Amino acid sequence: MRTQIHDNPIDHGRACALSRGTWRRVGAKLACAGACALMAGQLLLPSVALAADWVNVGGTQYDAGTATGDEAGTWSWDGADDMKLNGYDGGSIGAKGNLTIGVTGTNTVTADAGQSAIAVKNGNLAITGDGTLNATAQNDVITAIGDGRTGGDVTISGVSVNATALGAAENVAGIRATAGSVTIDKGADVKIEAKSAEGSWRPMEIICGIHADNIPNRHAAQEGEQEEPDSAYEHGGDITVDGASLSIKTGDASWASMCINTFGIKKNTLMKIVNGADVTLSAGSAASLSAGISARSQAGAVWMLVEKSNLTSRSLSAASGIDADRNQSFGIMAEANTRFETPRIQIFKSKIEASGATAGIYAINRNGANATLFRAAMIDLQGNAMITTPTDGAVRDVKKVVDTGQWSSSQSGQVIGVAGSSAISDIVGSAEVAHDVAIDFGDGQEPDPTPDPEPAPEPDPMPNPEQKPDLKPVDKDAKTTTAVTKTVTTKTAAGAKSAFGVLAATGDNAATAAAALGIAGASVIGAGFVAFKHRNR
Repeated sequence: MRTQIHDNPIDHGRACALSRGTWRRVGAKLACAGACALMAGQLLLPSVALAADWVNVGGTQYDAGTATGDEAGTWSWDGADDMKLNGYDGGSIGAKGNLTIGVTGTNTVTADAGQSAIAVKNGNLAITGDGTLNATAQNDVITAIGDGRTGGDVTISGVSVNATALGAAENVAGIRATAGSVTIDKGADVKIEAKSAEGSWRPMEIICGIHADNIPNRHAAQEGEQEEPDSAYEHGGDITVDGASLSIKTGDASWASMCINTFGIKKNTLMKIVNGADVTLSAGSAASLSAGISARSQAGAVWMLVEKSNLTSRSLSAASGIDADRNQSFGIMAEANTRFETPRIQIFKSKIEASGATAGIYAINRNGANATLFRAAMIDLQGNAMITTPTDGAVRDVKKVVDTGQWSSSQSGQVIGVAGSSAISDIVGSAEVAHDVAIDFGDGQEPDPTPDPEPAPEPDPMPNPEQKPDLKPVDKDAKTTTAVTKTVTTKTAAGAKSAFGVLAATGDNAATAAAALGIAGASVIGAGFVAFKHRNR
């Protein structure tokens, strides 16, 4: 055990960024065999990165391998990945590696200035149990950081969580998943308040209730490895609320105030509110963007599903003195940038209330490279969903092309508006756009509510070329088989390096064999895909 000045290793400088066909028989069998081999190889590998290397509780760091806790029994750690809280009232909790926190009774975590209440680096964070966790911090309250391939996920299951961000930093979030995703499920009750700073020398730039992206920090590389510049990966940027309750309120901000913010670069992102979830969102005003839900993807599609749930999502009016062209205010907004797929907001047997000074519900597919219209984003109402506000409301098409040479752009999508059939060229200030929207449902046949992505052979142009990350080109075939490619990339790149670069050097034959089996499985998966491609020619 060693004491340190509370040096939480989480980089808080990041801002909230403003992001099936059927297999043929032979290919499917080969792919399944490969997947089994790959899974077997992974299961045989030692539990590297499956547990925390250390935890820090209230400023004292404890290394892995030895169980520890306080004499009063308010907290304990098994020396691996399991921590228990029962009546804890103290300082920040941090970890390097995966950490599951089981919560019993009422617990309070209060962070010092510049620290998160609970933070995990290079791992996933899970908060479970039947108790209550009250967490307070000036900046990000609960956070996990991944390296773009693994880690970064935050899962809250069953437990009651009250997260308060006091707002004494430029960018704050109640829950932040950097290069990771957020899941709230199994009856969890989560309340988040992200405040504007009181007595601060300047208002905060960005306030988020929940933020998830696929962009790892420059400092997220494993210790001992060369630091890599910011980039984007397949992992991260998704948010799920499944059979749980979520309430978020965000304060006013100088740039953006968003209750839920998802962002992906060269990645399709998915947001789900399903299975009886109850979500209430209220965003403060801001000079650039105020939104209850802001889901964005740069060079990718956005899919949003609200199924058998209740959702109220509101944003405040535009900040006074701000030009409407600069300020955008939405209840629900999905903004994609993809040439080959159809982004959509799908609503099935749910009750929705959405309000925004620009639009209540808006789905758009933008092309910032030239004036060519991409496939229109959809607002897909299913199960006899009915627009009850405005009266005689309708889903209206939005099509706009701006051809000004270097700054050509286009947008194609849909918005909830008043009755009409013509396409709306510009939603800003349009009397045909509904600012307050209510959707109810009747009886109807239940469809398959899962978004059905269409193949995307290559990434779409970036909406802003100056912000294009330094990425390798996305393989055309890999994009058409997302699930398979993710397995190969994640496990072979990291697993092979670990198994043959480290474990084999120490004479760990079992680990080497396991890694080899995993790579063999990945190879068979590839063979299955080749067979599938050949059969379809």
